[in-house]
Amino acid sequence: MKQKFLLISLVLFAFFMAFLVPVEPTTPWESIGGCGAGGSGGGSGDGIKWIGQGVSGGVLNAEVFVKKSVGQNFSSFSFSPRFSVKPFWATEIGLSLPFMSHQGEVQYRSNQVPVDRTTGGFGDISFDVSQTIGSGGAASLSLALSIPTGQYDIKRGTDASLEFLPSGFQKGSGLYSLTLGWNYSKDTDKGIWLYSLSYSHPFAMHLWSGENEFNDSYWSSLDTEGDDRFDYRFKYYGENDLGAYTPPSVSGSVAYGYRGQKGYVHSFGFNLSAPLGVAWIASEKVGTYDPRPDPDHKTWSASLVYGLEFSRMDYPFFIALSLPIHDKAGTPNASDEYDESPMREWNLPDFGDVLQQWTLGVGIKGSFF
Repeated sequence: MKQKFLLISLVLFAFFMAFLVPVEPTTPWESIGGCGAGGSGGGSGDGIKWIGQGVSGGVLNAEVFVKKSVGQNFSSFSFSPRFSVKPFWATEIGLSLPFMSHQGEVQYRSNQVPVDRTTGGFGDISFDVSQTIGSGGAASLSLALSIPTGQYDIKRGTDASLEFLPSGFQKGSGLYSLTLGWNYSKDTDKGIWLYSLSYSHPFAMHLWSGENEFNDSYWSSLDTEGDDRFDYRFKYYGENDLGAYTPPSVSGSVAYGYRGQKGYVHSFGFNLSAPLGVAWIASEKVGTYDPRPDPDHKTWSASLVYGLEFSRMDYPFFIALSLPIHDKAGTPNASDEYDESPMREWNLPDFGDVLQQWTLGVGIKGSFF
């Protein structure tokens, strides 16, 4: 309890310090881009990342993002502070602490009645380090590590019939994940072009215990001896201890930041990502180990993003809107729910869902000490 209180106090302190300590901005484009240029640590699934002049000059830099996502039958809210330091002029080290809440409709199978569920709390922490390369500083490499600090076995229901909630309602993934990124910027007369590529690789490990963390609870009735899903120290692939599988993924983005209007930076971006395999979900029944291909698996996802930075001298303010576009999920094989082939098909956009989802992000930056 004391550690949790100290963590929350640190986050609130950094948030208010971002307002109270004015500093002079450095070069106009120093803070543009992903984690390779002091931005949002590589962005996120909605494609929103800070593009603007930013601030620097203090020992500790803070960036606080609040996001609200809404869909046809769900909504979510996240509060994501990121703190970073620069031990060397071309090197930055960052820490992100996500807090979130999810609300929405849950329906495991089409013959079941949908129910409303709500979850919230602390998610998976991530660390990142970036290094500017080249004499001009236009390119950078970044490496981020996410660790499974968020709960991923949240369940609801009666004592006699508990069910795990889908991954979209969980606070964590139950996996570690390494993300390697490359960022490049090119100046123009009144703005800048930004390009980025990244590869993410989830994996699982229990180096000390050497076994699935649920062997003595959910899987106590199973014969797990010698099964590498239940007795292991390291898995090079992204299967968590409930049996859900997250494949590696690649993503890329291109964005343009326009600074022709004094005191503002307008940005327009396009992001595209694709998993390198089919995701699997765990059984919704507590105590049953029965993974199967995710019926909502998307072979590709994209987003269109507009951002506007109010380039204040002391604490710049950023607002962004993201509109997702994704392919239409394949229809599961009615006779074999373990058949991956329908989910592997690349389909046209799900036009029925276009403009039905959006994410609004609001952020503020500060530099202090």
